[in-house]
Amino acid sequence: MKFAWLLPLLIAIPYWWLTPSSLLSSSSSSSLLSLANKTVLITDASGGLGAELARHLASYQANLMLVTRTGRSESLTNKQNVYNKEGKTNSPQSQSQISAYTWNKLVSVRDEALKLGSPKVEILSFDYNNVGEVGMIVEKTVEKFGRLDYLVLNQEEIARGYLVKTRHGQTPDFVSRTFSVNVYSSIELTLKSLPYLEQTQGHILLLSSLLSDISKPGLAVMSATQHATHGFFYSLQRELRERVSGVTLTVGQVGEMEQSEKMSLFEVPGWSVGDRGECARVLVGSLVSRPGTVRYPRLQGVFVRLLGMFGRI
Repeated sequence: MKFAWLLPLLIAIPYWWLTPSSLLSSSSSSSLLSLANKTVLITDASGGLGAELARHLASYQANLMLVTRTGRSESLTNKQNVYNKEGKTNSPQSQSQISAYTWNKLVSVRDEALKLGSPKVEILSFDYNNVGEVGMIVEKTVEKFGRLDYLVLNQEEIARGYLVKTRHGQTPDFVSRTFSVNVYSSIELTLKSLPYLEQTQGHILLLSSLLSDISKPGLAVMSATQHATHGFFYSLQRELRERVSGVTLTVGQVGEMEQSEKMSLFEVPGWSVGDRGECARVLVGSLVSRPGTVRYPRLQGVFVRLLGMFGRI
């Protein structure tokens, strides 16, 4: 049993290497051209991976509905509302400043997408905490474009809160908002989109993080939301397959990226860090190839798991 720790590595590396992400780089240009004039709805598209996806899709002449967040902005609140181990927090900017910042970024992404070749781009702001009204996003998309072909669920609340050392992570509002943004809004968007996706034999891409498999102190609530989304969407994936639905679903697990606008969830060596452009290319390829799961970068999850086994996370 001296080398028992090697067993997960021997199992995991072939598993990760043979996942669909290793095959997507070979997606032919002709298959990607099928994205032309298709309508893609992307949440949290004002920056980061969402904006990169918009740029890649625009280059294939897809129509885009891009949504940014009101309520809270990842790029700002991650820097200003982070509760550390001592329970201290920095002072946030006003809500109006945050909303204006993300909206201006979304306008820039829209303009860039139009220049890259997208025939039509519409933009929208929404607070995903208002789960009961989330269907409005889908209704606006169909109203503007007449159809919906792809749903990309990219919204995420990076919810940091130590449950033992601070009271912040124990508050009902903290838990409720995190689940609303990360879980309930994704479920509601999917359910509202399904009738339209059935008409076009469309596809759903759910983006998640390594927290769906690996726990870390200070991220208990967020980790719970990631497990919940995986449980729901993998179950939905099987239901769609069993009923031979025209709608398909891919669960994407995305690791740490270079020059990310979001705070890192895990500390990983440079060789395992992913490139945002390459990640977007892989994910856009998955819209065409429609695998059940796609992971990027492939080996980063294996490395983080090994660290977790030795209590290094």
